[in-house]
Amino acid sequence: MKCRTNGFTLIELLIVVAIIAVLVSILLPALQSAREQGKRTLCLYNTHALSISWILYIQENKGLLPYAAALLIPPPTENTWIRRVDDPYQYTPTEAPQQMQIDAICKGSLFKYTNITNLYRCPVARPNEIRTYSLTHAMNGYKFPGAGRVVKKIAAIPWPEERINFLDDYGADWDACWAVVFDQPLWWNITPIRHGNGNTFAFVDGHSQWWNWTDERTITLAEKYYETNDPDCQNDPDALQPENIDLQNVIRAIWGRTGF
Repeated sequence: MKCRTNGFTLIELLIVVAIIAVLVSILLPALQSAREQGKRTLCLYNTHALSISWILYIQENKGLLPYAAALLIPPPTENTWIRRVDDPYQYTPTEAPQQMQIDAICKGSLFKYTNITNLYRCPVARPNEIRTYSLTHAMNGYKFPGAGRVVKKIAAIPWPEERINFLDDYGADWDACWAVVFDQPLWWNITPIRHGNGNTFAFVDGHSQWWNWTDERTITLAEKYYETNDPDCQNDPDALQPENIDLQNVIRAIWGRTGF
């Protein structure tokens, strides 16, 4: 009689492979979700850390806010939170060498409170984006047409836990300052959509939150501009979005209220 040798038959091996494939298909989405949650948590930490450094600057400067829009050579009265990338990349910062982008961070008025350049970048940003976080124009930025009240002193912000200062932005936003229109339901800039259908925001009191977008128009517009790596959408007809609760919430958190 012929003895059976130890080992698996081909059919048994195929069954094992099939079982492993089923387990992988079940576990992989959960692992990917956990990995994304970890990156989102790091993004929240970064914006929180920048908000705390912003608060420390204000405490040491008699309640005055650092200037929000990046300048190449700021005047003595405007201490910018970050500098603009040097020529010839002033308006195309993500095309600049990485060291030049790092130098722009280190020259900013907040860097002495952080001393870590990685805090200025979302962990899932594109490789050439060394700085992705931005302040908002409401926090001592530029009063552009359609803007609300631009605040220059911390005492002028009555509900700091409700007002956004930092957010996850595009590295291509050359002045490192983000805008949304106050007097109409219009996205001037749109946020990147790196962490699912939402974005990371930090607030004047130092805490940070991830906001989930609920209006499909927000998501569609964000996906469209994420493909082109461009935050400027104000001239797009689809940027005007009446009754969009996402947009209304952002406008209130930026300017304190809506102007329409």
